[in-house]
Amino acid sequence: MKKMSTKIMALIFMVSISVNFQSCDYLESEEYLHEVDNLNDIWKSRKDIRQSWAACFGYLPNFTDMHNSWAFAGAGDEGHSGLDVYVALQLSQNKYNADNMPDALNYWTKLYQAIRACNLLLEKSTLADDKLLKEGEVEGYQADVRFLRAYYYSLLLEIYGPFVIVDKTIDYASGDYPTSRATLQECVNFIVGELDLVGQQLPNQAAILSSDLGRPSKAVAMATKARVLLWSASPLVNGNTEYSTFRTKAGEPFFNPSYDASKWQAAANAYKSIIDLNQYELLALPANEGYKTVPLGNFVGNDVPWPNGPAGVDPYRSFKALFSGGDHYWNKEVIWQVSRPNQNVNLTALGWPRGHKASNSGIISRIAGTQKLVDAFYMNNGKTIEEENRKLYEDNGASRSADNYYIKGDGASDLSPIRTNFLKGNVYPSIPNRVMNREARFYATLGFHGRGFKQDDKTDPYYYADFRAETADGYIETDRPSVRTGYSIVKYVNDGDMRIEGTFEKQFPVYRLAEIYLSYAEALNEFQPNHPDILKYLNLIRFRAGLPGFTVGSQAEVRAWIKKERMIEFAFEGKRFFDVRRWKDAERVQRDIWGNPAGVGGPVYGMNYKKTDISFYDRTIIDGYSFKKKDYFFPLPFVDVSNHWGELVQNPGW
Repeated sequence: MKKMSTKIMALIFMVSISVNFQSCDYLESEEYLHEVDNLNDIWKSRKDIRQSWAACFGYLPNFTDMHNSWAFAGAGDEGHSGLDVYVALQLSQNKYNADNMPDALNYWTKLYQAIRACNLLLEKSTLADDKLLKEGEVEGYQADVRFLRAYYYSLLLEIYGPFVIVDKTIDYASGDYPTSRATLQECVNFIVGELDLVGQQLPNQAAILSSDLGRPSKAVAMATKARVLLWSASPLVNGNTEYSTFRTKAGEPFFNPSYDASKWQAAANAYKSIIDLNQYELLALPANEGYKTVPLGNFVGNDVPWPNGPAGVDPYRSFKALFSGGDHYWNKEVIWQVSRPNQNVNLTALGWPRGHKASNSGIISRIAGTQKLVDAFYMNNGKTIEEENRKLYEDNGASRSADNYYIKGDGASDLSPIRTNFLKGNVYPSIPNRVMNREARFYATLGFHGRGFKQDDKTDPYYYADFRAETADGYIETDRPSVRTGYSIVKYVNDGDMRIEGTFEKQFPVYRLAEIYLSYAEALNEFQPNHPDILKYLNLIRFRAGLPGFTVGSQAEVRAWIKKERMIEFAFEGKRFFDVRRWKDAERVQRDIWGNPAGVGGPVYGMNYKKTDISFYDRTIIDGYSFKKKDYFFPLPFVDVSNHWGELVQNPGW
């Protein structure tokens, strides 16, 4: 199936480029609608209504621009930037403040611009009287935009915490416009109320025409509501007494300092209602269907058929198909996915080696995976690298033999989708021992030294990445980006891609069923530990990944399992940045046996990227990240706080 309607995308792009993102005052957001003499005149024709509707979609963040405008997906403990000037690295190192925020991160202003555009359409679209408008068409646009407004508020909530509720366009002449932030519960109630209302107006997924795929459905509104409820139930804002002095001007606490377990129940109920729709299912492609599937690891239960076990599913191709385009661009796991400007090249370039004959040195290697993320993936028998250290897992050096699973060592073999060819002496780079015997999601997510990439060349049909210093792919002390950790991001690279723009169209899922399952399990574990649904839905994610299921564990053990699964399953989908904050884990300073910090501050490990000899394979500190308690929320722009005479309360620590 094809991506979001070409006509819709053309409209969104045309309107997006005319949106003004430069205003300082969040209430004075202007866009193309304000450039006419009579505002009411532009709401009469179908063409103008559709342009206004498209403008509201145009404010969606470019989730695929991970090094810059949506740095949340490339920052934090899962990613490392290829250049010091990239916004994602500035975000990881907290090189910003209230009056010196990179424009790319000024979402307070940008999201209020989006909200104003939505308010305008909701108020003015009733003026439409074009005979070309079909019955119910305007109401459909209004439902879309009402959802978008609630979604933009949900982003404000996660980035800034409590916000100013602006549910109508502002009459500046009256001087009566909102400048006070609502409490957290008021914000949550507002968003949830809007989503409940619009959920009754949006169509089911099956009713959305193929030409309109990408428009929100009822389930999209339900998923947004559930995400807001999960966030509001989490330790950061549920019973966190450290925010007891963070109060409104009237003295009311923004966050209730008393823990409320029922918030987890509300989140669990919201996620279960999506599951009960029975409209979605995990993408689980059958094994050995037209190709040889890599055998599962050696563990008890590897012969139990799906969905009660992992047998009969190809875990690599199932996971890969969710992100890399091809026959499964649209699939039944997807609840909402979008297409943003330059999406194909943004996503493909994350994993593309510079030395490939179809490369572009200016846009590759922008973000790489950290060693901490690499360490999080399981071995193919379902155990951690700590459990298998010096057994199935070896941390040091280069491999000299295949593992008979994904690493066959023969570049001409069709027995594995991963090409390495490292057995041909020194002609090709030897792969690190750390990447041997890993689970399928590891190979579907991360590239590494010695991995092959298909190219249109009869003599050299595969190019093998070489991340050592002074090589085509490696670090050179110039202003070009490089994979400084030694692990590129191939999650969105199709195994058949032969050019940096992507041979296949790339999808970016905002919500998918795997998130619903893991979030439901998380909320249920906090409210009702030992409920059978917890392991049921957690293990469905494990089985699809070709791993054994978990058995009974304590609440703390299950909590740790879920957190680890989220880190692996949603790597570079923009969720990890917010997860570690809502869990209040970002501040943790304890180290594991490899030196990785439990939180997001501290040393960043990777391969020894400035070396060319065997020491290149050494686990090395390549950078450092910073995190302070104030960094749980972004600061409000100084200009907005100062312009409102103390009515707009700044976030703690800023």
